[in-house]
Amino acid sequence: MHILIDTNILIPLEPSSHLDVSINTESAILLHNLSNSSKNPLCVHNAIQHDLNRDRDINRAEIRRKLINRYKLIPNPPDVSVLDESIVGTPIFASNDYVDNCYLASVKANAVDFLVSEDLGVHKKARRLGIGSRVLFLVDAINLLQDFFDSFPSVPPSVHKVYLHEVDDRDEIFDSLRVDYGSDFERWMNKCKREHREAFIVKDQDKLAGILIFKQEECLPSGEKGKTLKLCTFKISASNRGNRYGELLLKTIFDYSDQNKYKYVYFTVFQKHGRLIEFAESFGFNASNIKSRIGEEIVIKTLNHSLSEIQSMSALEAHIQFGPRQIFFHNNKTFIVPIKPEFHQLLFPELEPQIPLININPTKPCGNSIKKAYICHSNTNKLKPGDNILFYRSQDISGIDAVGIVEETIRSTSPNIVAQYVGTRTVYKYQEIEEICKKPTLVILFRYAKGVPPILLHELIKHNILKGQPQSISQLSPEGVRWIQEKITT
Repeated sequence: MHILIDTNILIPLEPSSHLDVSINTESAILLHNLSNSSKNPLCVHNAIQHDLNRDRDINRAEIRRKLINRYKLIPNPPDVSVLDESIVGTPIFASNDYVDNCYLASVKANAVDFLVSEDLGVHKKARRLGIGSRVLFLVDAINLLQDFFDSFPSVPPSVHKVYLHEVDDRDEIFDSLRVDYGSDFERWMNKCKREHREAFIVKDQDKLAGILIFKQEECLPSGEKGKTLKLCTFKISASNRGNRYGELLLKTIFDYSDQNKYKYVYFTVFQKHGRLIEFAESFGFNASNIKSRIGEEIVIKTLNHSLSEIQSMSALEAHIQFGPRQIFFHNNKTFIVPIKPEFHQLLFPELEPQIPLININPTKPCGNSIKKAYICHSNTNKLKPGDNILFYRSQDISGIDAVGIVEETIRSTSPNIVAQYVGTRTVYKYQEIEEICKKPTLVILFRYAKGVPPILLHELIKHNILKGQPQSISQLSPEGVRWIQEKITT
């Protein structure tokens, strides 16, 4: 695979003096080492020269021009005309936006497999261009290489529920909160401790990788009544940024909200933290038209819905807006997907009987996520976005116990295309993907909804859902859908 790095990755990777060492330098070096050890080269685009030309420090720019020669240059990179102009615009030649478009054109035209960038604007454009899964933040690129190529990846941490007074508030994860809120942060933290406020935490060795502090309220800030969960602090440490731990904490809070019958979940955030807002919006949160007393955005997710609301949306839109634990049966189909126990354990670790719901300790990083991928050799072409997929665990349980919602699918025999598509969602190493792709391969990107009490084979046969052990993906009849809907939504 070829991995293109943005200028904002090269700069921390190649500091010209100790003054240029940044918070991302250590991570950028790790990315470089992983790319070398896995033989997946980091590349640069010749448009990077335009960024270097804008550096007012002439000597520093000259040093970096020499240093970039150690990276592979994309030969004859594609023109920006491959991009949709209505999405990326027509920026001035050599401008920052023009350079960004050059990078995105290389991804769109498949001159590279992935682009690594810390620029939120680049990620927004990528999503609109349909290549969002191939434009990665630095930490996600590190995770990708570790997942695909590292023989001994570290086991992802667990989520633990703790009282806030058990947390060391000197941990560096709180440094930016002290910058944002000043002395008010200390007063608030001490008040929360005395109130025995609770939090979900993820630890990386002895430090906090992520924390989510929450409390119950009776209404939203805008006045709508109903049981409300406020996420007082939702923070991932600088060294662990990326969607992985954020999804793990969100999945935990969604389960908690569902079990405790909350109507709303919300948090406040300063506009400068746009990356968090974008991330939350991908799970159905929406910025409201009011702000907090100190100017923060108020970002809300509604968990309840009316029939008219969901009928005006596609099944996938409704699931994103009101899910992930909500499953809908309108304008979509429902399928049974057989899955072997060893892959089931990796995709759905919280369904293993020895693992408590809150203390999630997945054996592979994909177990952290709400957004997952399933790879198989099924020849079906019926799956569409929004369709429900019921995972049937074969061999030991012989029953349905997990539900997902299809986002999109592709079929390919190219390991690179499959790897590009699944990104960090997969349970497989790259070498395993190469082996799988010797036959036409179906990739299903889906959102995990929830686990259900196992619906066993004898019951599925009794109600004409199956005739025997399923060997491939099969669609339910309308009568079967109605029976399954009653089983998994009551």
